[in-house]
Amino acid sequence: MDLRGKRVVVVGFGRSGQSATRLLLVKGAEVIVSEANLREKLPPSYLSSMEVQGVIFETGGHRAETLKKADLIVVSPGVAPEVYLPALSAGVPVIGELELAFRFLTLEERQNLIAITGTNGKTTTTAMISEVLKLSGYRVFTGGNYGIPLSEFVLSGTKVDKIVLEVSSFQLERIEEFSPRLGLLLNITPDHLDRYSSMEEYAYYKYRLFERQRDEDYALLPWKEPFYPRFKSLIKGKTFFFSETEEEGVSAFLRGEEIVLRFQKESETYDLKDFRLLGLHNRINLASSLLTGRLMGATEEACRNLIKEFTGFPHRLEFVGTYGGITFINDSKATNVDATLQALRGLSGPLILILGGRHKGASYLELVPLIREKVKTLILMGEARFIIQEDLGGLVETYLAEDLPQAIAIAFQVASPGDMVLLSPACSSFDQFRDYQERGEVFKELVRKYAPQYLKTYSEREIYH
Repeated sequence: MDLRGKRVVVVGFGRSGQSATRLLLVKGAEVIVSEANLREKLPPSYLSSMEVQGVIFETGGHRAETLKKADLIVVSPGVAPEVYLPALSAGVPVIGELELAFRFLTLEERQNLIAITGTNGKTTTTAMISEVLKLSGYRVFTGGNYGIPLSEFVLSGTKVDKIVLEVSSFQLERIEEFSPRLGLLLNITPDHLDRYSSMEEYAYYKYRLFERQRDEDYALLPWKEPFYPRFKSLIKGKTFFFSETEEEGVSAFLRGEEIVLRFQKESETYDLKDFRLLGLHNRINLASSLLTGRLMGATEEACRNLIKEFTGFPHRLEFVGTYGGITFINDSKATNVDATLQALRGLSGPLILILGGRHKGASYLELVPLIREKVKTLILMGEARFIIQEDLGGLVETYLAEDLPQAIAIAFQVASPGDMVLLSPACSSFDQFRDYQERGEVFKELVRKYAPQYLKTYSEREIYH
């Protein structure tokens, strides 16, 4: 891809936009950055260093004329399609940072590229796959949607044996040549319905992961994935399935306290007694990770060591502590209904469940059976509290809270020794916080701060009204 002298507009100057800009400059392009935020909102040091290299910044909105005059547009994942569609209709090529970086990978790097997508579990699974390959002795670059943009890897000139990328539906919207040696689709459940017109449209972009693969490549999917019949024609590579249960034609599944792999003549069995992550979904993600690792050269010994050593990430069913016999779990990463559903499946009651934040368009009714089975108290917070109440109100004792501090105060007041307080919001965090990480950190801080105040003795506490 020859970009020398080409007029390239980078739309969005977040992390991926900044990396794309640097790569474009190195490749000789004339770069214009189109950014919705005002100039004073951008990092000053980065701004000045880019301008010294000739980058032109247009801030405070996206100008249609600038985009239409471009030779190429590189969009950041969070940019709404409406911004660039007029330019696309006028014949201007539009790609994402992922596609841009992919075009500068060597053939060998492409043949060792693993890409993981799905509604939930991407980051943890990406980390497990990276770790099992590292434990097998490979040099690994890990990045993509969460972490380091692929453009940074291209710029670094680092030599590695494997590339492991987390990719989102937003990134897959604007790919053309991107094609992993192994593509892993973890799951598809309602999410981002504020961006997509239907679940089918959302699923289509997930399945684009496989669209440019060759016959010898690998495609890994959940057994009986609901959208598979509709989009299986997009899959070109060798297909492998993973499942919670043993099924004919499934290559990775759970059997009691074991994971079984059947991708070659002899089966492989892995004991789960030392696996530390909570939840059935994490066991299924582990099964897909082990299958991915083995297909891409990981050793059996490395797989067994991964099970013993992997500790997971913050904000994903993270144990915060036990205070006065009450256990607190931080699952702030549960930004959609299915993630909360998976958390409930993996935990035992009695639960005090904190839901809420910014509504993302999905129904909460899918939670009803598990709330009836495991939850003793619901605390609904934030912008979405009244919407959630319409779906779930009346099932169990329910309280409304304006924000997270009030929700935690209620939790301390209503909890008894032996209860578990679970923050698993099923909503985005943007009504109160910068992101789910900040929400999770605030949850942990508030729990630790207020535990001594609220838990003098059970008999001394006032019940919240």
